[in-house]
Amino acid sequence: MRSFRLNIAFLAALGTILSSCAGRQISDNPADVNEPSYIQILERAGGGWTVVSVSPFDGSGDTLTVDEPLDRLVVMSTSHIGFLDAIGRLDVISGVSGADYVYSGDMSSTPLRPPGGLRGVPLRLPESLRSEAQEGSGEAGPDGETTATLGTLRGGTGAERSEASGGAERSEAVEPPEPASMGNFVDVGYDAAPDYERIVSVKPDVVLTYSVSAAKSPFVTKLEQLGIKTLTVNEHLERHPLARASYVRLFGALTGDMAAADSVLDAVKASYTALADSIARSGGEPRKVLLNIPYNDQWFVPSKESYLTAMIHDAGGEVLGSEDGRATSSVMSVEKAYTLAKDADCWLNVGWCSTLSQLTGVNPIFGEMLRDIRSNASARGFGDASVVWNDNRRVNPKGGNDIWQSGVARPDLVLRDLAAILHPTDDNYSTLYYKPLD
Repeated sequence: MRSFRLNIAFLAALGTILSSCAGRQISDNPADVNEPSYIQILERAGGGWTVVSVSPFDGSGDTLTVDEPLDRLVVMSTSHIGFLDAIGRLDVISGVSGADYVYSGDMSSTPLRPPGGLRGVPLRLPESLRSEAQEGSGEAGPDGETTATLGTLRGGTGAERSEASGGAERSEAVEPPEPASMGNFVDVGYDAAPDYERIVSVKPDVVLTYSVSAAKSPFVTKLEQLGIKTLTVNEHLERHPLARASYVRLFGALTGDMAAADSVLDAVKASYTALADSIARSGGEPRKVLLNIPYNDQWFVPSKESYLTAMIHDAGGEVLGSEDGRATSSVMSVEKAYTLAKDADCWLNVGWCSTLSQLTGVNPIFGEMLRDIRSNASARGFGDASVVWNDNRRVNPKGGNDIWQSGVARPDLVLRDLAAILHPTDDNYSTLYYKPLD
């Protein structure tokens, strides 16, 4: 594959020229935040697909023509694994970046692979939200960044991991699917220290990489010199959970399983939208969420246009300190967080902490902040429910976190966790990705 410069105007023209092709394209309406902004997947008249991946940094792009299904992929991001798992095609993976950080534990309890339609445990919403969401939505939702594996930031890019750093519902009536097999693959290292010999040895049809700036990485340049096709996947830069989830169609195009990808995406969108709409219609004040703890001595707060802020909003929360008009996270002081805690009634994504004693041990004032948050939650009617939660229920011994693997393809499941956290009830519900600090 040859990379080439592709400005936005040319991309629009390309979409017009190929408009007679069947299949979905990215939205022409920039206000439609649920649709991906940085990829087009166009069905070819003679069969197969043309994929155009656009850089949000400078409008440059990659194209890949898929004449027949590919069966040897090298993936440089855990989210790529999550998308392939969602359509049941882990078998096409020949090489992985940082294999030790791929989450594979307890996968049999999570119905994430639903070719032909989603399977899994029906979503049990909080009582106040249940009736509206279940009207006309059928099975409201099953169980079941970002994602690139970058150096020591396992399972997330620097910016997205900073935003988020910092369980299947119990039902005896559902048989979970068998875990998918990932087949034989090799660890190809990281883009900063790749094992080119191993990459060449697996003879990949394409290496799926990612970008963090407009500059072409030395990794991609070297692969092209070796005659290896690459495709830059910018899903981690999409700003809405459903826009990111839409990249499952890329993997449907690559593997020839577009029907499965469309089935997954349609069900995920329906499940996510039903829950978000029901929360919005329920009214009431949003929960006030303090997010993260200091990371490398910096306390990051995602912007109001970010992926995580959008999801917390859809779950009925408000990220305190989040700013308008920013493409990246802002940084606040501990003193600012201390002030925000006086209004907060929930604290999410507390970095490496797994217990309250660990959290309060990070900084002496965290104990005071925790008391304020608990007091606010009680005064606002949330009783004795846990107010501190972390997104590390599904983490392997090396730190690979499944929320950045399966959770990217299945934002409806992450949203369900957040809705249960922010709207606690007496339902017998166990979160999938999140766990409380007690």
